[in-house]
Amino acid sequence: MDKKMLKEILAAHADQLLKGKATGEDYLDLLPESDEELGPLLDVAERVQSTIKPISPANKEELKRELLTTAHIRKVEGYVPPNPSRDLFYVLVTLAFIVSLGVVLAALRQREPTL
Repeated sequence: MDKKMLKEILAAHADQLLKGKATGEDYLDLLPESDEELGPLLDVAERVQSTIKPISPANKEELKRELLTTAHIRKVEGYVPPNPSRDLFYVLVTLAFIVSLGVVLAALRQREPTL
């Protein structure tokens, strides 16, 4: 099955899941020659849908309040979000230090007089 057709089927399935009307079995029955990719993808979509809770207006306000509180606490505590480029720099500097230390130790070992 080509990727475009698979994408269209998954989009239609997602729409039907949101409306609570269809299951993956319905789509597999429509496409008897469906390949092995479609079944597992439909199952995953259904599992994800079953774990998602709709947000009610009351929950929405509570969630907003929790997010704002968390943001405020992080700001007060001086939270610094992860920075992948900075972390990569630290890793590279550490590796360069270890390699240079190994080179220095190897050079010192070669300078030692043999008996």
